[in-house]
Order: sequence, then structure tokens, then C-alpha cells
Amino acid sequence: MLFLSVLWILSTLGIILIWYSKNIYQTAKTATPNHQPPVWIIFGKKLQKNQLDYDFIERLNAVIYWTAVNPPTLIILQGGVTGKNTLSEAQAAKEYLIRSNIFVTLHYHDTNLVLEDLSKNTLENLKQTRELLQQQNLPLTVTLVSNRYHLLRCETMALNMGFTITFLPAEKAFKLDLKQVYKILLEAIFINWYHTGRFISKVVKNQRMLKKIH
Repeated sequence: MLFLSVLWILSTLGIILIWYSKNIYQTAKTATPNHQPPVWIIFGKKLQKNQLDYDFIERLNAVIYWTAVNPPTLIILQGGVTGKNTLSEAQAAKEYLIRSNIFVTLHYHDTNLVLEDLSKNTLENLKQTRELLQQQNLPLTVTLVSNRYHLLRCETMALNMGFTITFLPAEKAFKLDLKQVYKILLEAIFINWYHTGRFISKVVKNQRMLKKIH
């Protein structure tokens, strides 16, 4: 599928990546915090030697800040063990949150923290969370918490899985620089890969692939 996704990029002379990048930028720039759905899902991010990176910390700081405004009833921390790490992303996120005096004092005992620690990527994050919510007979109406450059991919996959979503961006505002341009381009590649796989799976009616991405 990766080969077909690259082939599609080449056949459009890269225009498809420009299109996705534009949409990613627009979402990143205009996303407005909306924390009304009481179920928040915080996307994991690969740890570096069992440590959270800057982007992941921004996501968790947003949780700490916004719980003081409108605390959720359920927070799902996502992400399993990846790479050479021995700690899951979800567990690392929980440890960070409970080190926050603000979070613990105001909300830790009022908010149900659930760890989803089996997934390895954004798609699996959402699939595992959907299963968890369905097992508890909870609606798939959620607040997505992630970095602004990541929101469009989260939204695209979540909507295709039947979620109703709102955004809670990690950053207060989006600042475009070379690092963000790189992240946007990488996101564009991932989104193109996802759409290519979804389209091909539907065309050839490959049930195994459809089940994997839905």
C-alpha cells in the first residue's frame, strides 16, 4: 500500500501533497478549543528512551489547563510500548499528569483516567478507544486532544470510524516555522497513505484491509 501511495504522489506531480498540506495548515491554524464532550482522548506519541517529548508534553499540559475550565468525566490516555521503550505511552502520560499538583488537587479524584496501552499509531489509538467506549456502552462523541499539526489526521480517521468529534489543540495558537513545515509535510504523507489504502481496499473489496482501517 505504501508503494501505491508513493505512486499516487508521483502521478499527481506532488500536487496531492500540496493539497493535503494546505488542509492540514488550515485546520492547525483555525482549530478552536471545544471541550464540551465529557470524554477526552489524548493521542500518544512515541517516547524517547521512556521519556515524553515536547509535543506530547504540550498535549498533557493542555489537559491540565482545560480541566480547570471544564473537567471531563473520562480521559483516555492512548499509546502502547513502541520502539526500544519499556514504558507505554499511556503510562508515561499518566505519570506526568499525576505529578501535576493542579491536576491531582482539582480533578484527579473526579475524573476517570483510562489507559489504552495496546496501540502503536494514530489509527490503532482510535480503534482501541472505539472498542473501549463500545464495551462500556458509551457514545462515540469525544474531544480529540493533540498538537495542531496532527488534528486533521485524527479527525479524518475518527470520522471514518463513526466518531463525532471536537478539537482541543495542544497549542493556544499555531506558529508556522521550518519545524512545523516538516511536520505538516510528514502528516500529508500519512494522510495520503491512509486515503490510498482506504480507496484501494474499497475498490478491490479487501475485507481484511477494510477491517484494519475502519
